[in-house]
Amino acid sequence: MREHTYQLFSLEEYQQRLDGLRSRMNDRGVDAMLINTPENLFYMTGYQTPGYYWYQTLIVPLEGEPVFITRLQEGTNIEPRTWVEESRPYNDNDDWIAKTRDTLKEWGLDRKRIGLEFKRFFITIDDFQRLNALLPEATFKDASGLVEQGRMIKSPQEIEYMRLAAKATEAATRAAIDATEVGVTENDVAAEVHAAQIRAGSEYTGLPLFISSGPRTDMVHATWYRRELQQNDSMLFEMVASYHRYHAAMFRPVYLGDPPDVVIKGAEVTIDTLQKAKAIIKPGTPVGDVHKLIQDNLVGRLGLATDWGEGHIISFYMDDPTPLQAGMTFHLIVPARVAPIPADGHYYSNRLDAQPVPCSDTILVTEDGCETLTGGVEHKLYVK
Repeated sequence: MREHTYQLFSLEEYQQRLDGLRSRMNDRGVDAMLINTPENLFYMTGYQTPGYYWYQTLIVPLEGEPVFITRLQEGTNIEPRTWVEESRPYNDNDDWIAKTRDTLKEWGLDRKRIGLEFKRFFITIDDFQRLNALLPEATFKDASGLVEQGRMIKSPQEIEYMRLAAKATEAATRAAIDATEVGVTENDVAAEVHAAQIRAGSEYTGLPLFISSGPRTDMVHATWYRRELQQNDSMLFEMVASYHRYHAAMFRPVYLGDPPDVVIKGAEVTIDTLQKAKAIIKPGTPVGDVHKLIQDNLVGRLGLATDWGEGHIISFYMDDPTPLQAGMTFHLIVPARVAPIPADGHYYSNRLDAQPVPCSDTILVTEDGCETLTGGVEHKLYVK
């Protein structure tokens, strides 16, 4: 390993990540692993580029030096951003799978058990078929999740980066609330949000900010779209910021005008539910218990259920017995929607007139409980 220009973690921490991965590879019966997922490449080495639409892989053998295979242009990120000393770049018109085969042969791995991230997005069926064809004596095994097991518990430095991201997220959320007025457009709000977020230290984020209003809030993951804000609009703001690629996200409920009682009650329940969920989060609590508490609290008081995912590493899924551990972080969401009470006396989340009243925070599981990283913006229904 070598020092490099944009070194976000100590070489000791990178070595611990590499040693941990190799231990899990050995347990899985893998002699070498090909890492293609951008987040995993960043975690293991510091490598990053938005150009991940080209083939890129890090070959990690059980022993010896790891080696990068990237597009030649993207390979310019290896020396300044990573500790990796070996690289075999390819030109745009080269056969990158043949380059992978040749490198595996060079490393003496072409007849070994090779782990691939079968359950991830970043190796195509065509590339996998060609690897099989060009390496007939290799055995390919599913190594999905081996890197992610190391990512699950955050180091002190990772947590510090998330704290800094949370500050920028809070700035973005305050800007969104302040900019929300009848007559402005979603683009006007988005412009203020991005300016505040970036000035507070954020880089580009892994997903765009989700900003929608009125009937557009029915669409999941909708981004700003030039619509003019109107009286009695509910606003949906999922704010996020990134610091050294570590993110923190949050929701706060916002309403334009005089909110109906159902929106007021809905916001009160979601905020209360979020706090109740935080109160039971601590090491040893099964993640399914957190989901059940939120679902039961919403069903019992609003007549609707909710579900959410926190990524493929670990999520608050119903009945999941996985125990929480100190150092885990989550975007903890209570994503309820409410509507005027119909004749049967129950609320429904799938009605066209349902109003969003979400509340969420990025949280850290501590040794004795839960810390809110995005607690700098008050938990309440914001009325404009």
